[in-house]
Amino acid sequence: MEMIGDYKGFVKNKVVIALLQAYHDILDYDGMKSILREAEMIDIKDKDPNDTLDYFSFKKIISAQNCLLYDSSKLLYEIGKKMAFYMFPFGKEFEEVVEEMNSSIITDWKVEILDNSKNEITVQVDRCIFCSEIGVPCDLFIGFLVHSLQKSLPSEQMVICKSEKEDVNDPTHNSFIIKLKIKKSIK
Repeated sequence: MEMIGDYKGFVKNKVVIALLQAYHDILDYDGMKSILREAEMIDIKDKDPNDTLDYFSFKKIISAQNCLLYDSSKLLYEIGKKMAFYMFPFGKEFEEVVEEMNSSIITDWKVEILDNSKNEITVQVDRCIFCSEIGVPCDLFIGFLVHSLQKSLPSEQMVICKSEKEDVNDPTHNSFIIKLKIKKSIK
C-alpha cells in the first residue's frame, strides 16, 4: 500500500517490536495494551519481525503513546533507553546504530553524526518521527541515542546529553542537534 503526503514510508517491524517490548517493560502489559488500543492496533504485537509496517500505522502508535504519556518526559526517556536495548541487545558501534535507524525507518527523517571526537559526538536529527506533534518533547529518541552510545563504551565511561531546551510549541522542534559528551564514571 502506498501512502501519500506526510505518511509516506515504512518502518521495519524490528523497530516496532523493540518499541512494544520497551512499553511492556516500562509500562507493563496493560500499559502497552492501552497504547495499542488507543491506536486501534491491538493485534500489531503478533506481526512477523521480518516484515514492515506502513508509516501511517506506526505514527498511530506514536501518536497514541504521546497522547497517553503526555508530559511524562522521564517515562519516555526510559522507554527510549529500553528500546535501544531491544533493538541492539549486544550493542553496536554508535555509527552503526545511526545508520541502521536511518535504514529501518524509511520516511522523510534523518539522523546524522555531524562530529565525532574522542569525548563528544554531535548528532543532528531532522524531522524526528517520535516527537513530530506540537507539545511533545523528544525524550524518547534522546534516551535511545544516549543508551545506544553508552552500550558501545567501556563500563568506566558514561554519556551526558547536552542540548538546547526545545520549544515544544514550535512546529520545527522535531529537528534538533544534541551533543553526547563522554566522561569517566565516578564510582
